[in-house]
Amino acid sequence: MNIYRNIDRSKVQFDFLTHGIGEDYFEEEIKQLGGNIYRLPFIKDYKNYKKQMGNFWKENQGKYQTIHIHACYAMSYFDAKQAKKNKIKNIIVHSHSANTNIKKRKIVQDLLKSKLTKIANYRLTCSKEAAEWMFSKKIITNEQYKKINNAIHVEDYQFDLKKREKVRKKLRLEGKFVVGHVGRLSAAKNHMFLLEVFKEIVKKQDNAVLLLVGDGELKESIIQKAQKLGILEKVILLGNSNKVSDFLQAMDVFVFPSLFEGFGLAVLEAQITGLPCLIANHITKEVKVTDLVEFISLQEKPENWAKKILLKKIDKRENRVEEVKEKKYDIIDVTKELQDFYLEIN
Repeated sequence: MNIYRNIDRSKVQFDFLTHGIGEDYFEEEIKQLGGNIYRLPFIKDYKNYKKQMGNFWKENQGKYQTIHIHACYAMSYFDAKQAKKNKIKNIIVHSHSANTNIKKRKIVQDLLKSKLTKIANYRLTCSKEAAEWMFSKKIITNEQYKKINNAIHVEDYQFDLKKREKVRKKLRLEGKFVVGHVGRLSAAKNHMFLLEVFKEIVKKQDNAVLLLVGDGELKESIIQKAQKLGILEKVILLGNSNKVSDFLQAMDVFVFPSLFEGFGLAVLEAQITGLPCLIANHITKEVKVTDLVEFISLQEKPENWAKKILLKKIDKRENRVEEVKEKKYDIIDVTKELQDFYLEIN
């Protein structure tokens, strides 16, 4: 959506084909910008999914030259296969995730990624690790893929002391040590471990608060775990928000213990606001755009994570806008790069 909002739509127009998303998710905005949304069932019901995907291509025969598949797993092979069958000229597979600890998914990934690699005309990725997860060894060795940086409106995240004070006052965080996290409440983001870490922080810093931005299927489990650990009254669940930058302003340290990530865009956002970040060390080193990021193993005990976090308190925050822009993570630069790519292949 960030690319779509900023691309020259007189030259490149998007339609969206999604899986099981709610009816009004970006619906009006996409229509106003000239696009359409088409919906399919989740791929779990593969027989029905395949039938409906086939129907989609029959109904839209000859309408599209290019499909850009944003993929977390090589299961996207089935999308690419249907596109190939229906004579789509350009099949772009864009990897957005990296290695998962879920054994069943790893087995399926290894079975399908060589097939997906062969069927794709173009291979894009958000990081080298994401490329290694999605594409065959031959493609990686020969560097037959293109990296497109995950990007945002960098200036939207610049540090603002007045905004920080306003948000902290609204959330009653004055005088608190605020540990923050942004991400979907799902297994991949490893909130259960984060709660264990936060419990250790509270032992040493009673005024600590954990701020969680995001929503998801594990919300109730997270609440139950926090209650069991005796820290529920110190945990604030803010749900999904279009004001993530405001909440980052209110934090003192950003913690990101994900089990796997393609890149970790939230870490980039946190750095722009001048937040010190402690993140799991298997996440791509490419996410360290500034010196604010420190890596630590998930094999370390929660108390060791807690010690590191407590050492990260800083007296003065500084903007990192220009530093991040120079490294080409601004949405304007990346949109132009992707737009030129689309026009070149078409």
